[in-house]
Amino acid sequence: MFRVLSVSLDTDLSQFSQLLWQRKISHHITEHEGQQLLVVANPKQIDQITTLFKAWQRGEVLAAAENHTTVNDFFNFNEFFIGLLHAFAKAPLTLIITSVCIALLFLAPLDDPTSLTRELLYPDFSYGTRTIMLENVWQNISVTQFFRMLSPIFLHGGLVHLAFNMMWLWELGSRIEKVQSSLVMALTIVVLGLISNTIQFLYGGGNNFGGMSGVVYGLFAYIWMWQLFDPRKGLRLPASLIVFMLLSLVIMTALGLSMIANAAHLGGFLSGIVFGAVTAASSRIVRAMPFRETPRD
Repeated sequence: MFRVLSVSLDTDLSQFSQLLWQRKISHHITEHEGQQLLVVANPKQIDQITTLFKAWQRGEVLAAAENHTTVNDFFNFNEFFIGLLHAFAKAPLTLIITSVCIALLFLAPLDDPTSLTRELLYPDFSYGTRTIMLENVWQNISVTQFFRMLSPIFLHGGLVHLAFNMMWLWELGSRIEKVQSSLVMALTIVVLGLISNTIQFLYGGGNNFGGMSGVVYGLFAYIWMWQLFDPRKGLRLPASLIVFMLLSLVIMTALGLSMIANAAHLGGFLSGIVFGAVTAASSRIVRAMPFRETPRD
């Protein structure tokens, strides 16, 4: 938050605050060390509010006698649509995947399975037995089963589960799309999704699982490896975010809760390390190779 004004406690800011809300300027007023502080989230609004405050003090502008603002007044469809277009231009694949996950939360929820949920779960490669034989898997593998090996990443078991994963997917996925490309992002998600889901199926005790968190930890590890092996490419994360992600992975693994797909988390993280390290190191090696002109006749 950014501080805009600091005035004495004797000043009644209620009318000025009403004026700001009527002009759709989001803000917060708090008390700190005997002063009233008005803060905003958008620093671009500081000059506008300062000018408005001086005019309000002089009596040149006043809040409307009745406040007719409603929640709907703060939602502008045009602004929302423009923001959506900007987000799509920045990270189209990440936005598409987020939209798919949101839709499947209602069409194929994990916590209240539908027929579609069951169709999108990881395939049972034991074929009704308790033993997985690679020979049987290779003989019976199909395009549908291959898709189902990936599809659990789109399934979620509630709004909290979805919101947490989508927040990190956007934070990490948009970085990859911006610095590299949507194609690289797609390939990375397929690799991480297949590996993390397969590890969860093999070591998690069944195929009733889903969520993007294994891919999220894989994307984190992928970016981290690029930051370490080829930092010149500009794919990097803040140190605080790296610490947070590592601590959260350690804590969830240590807790060992049955409702958390720890095998998928670890599988995604480790595959992200390997995939990121290999691709980043290869990029650096190729760039370091001496340029050779094509021989001419």
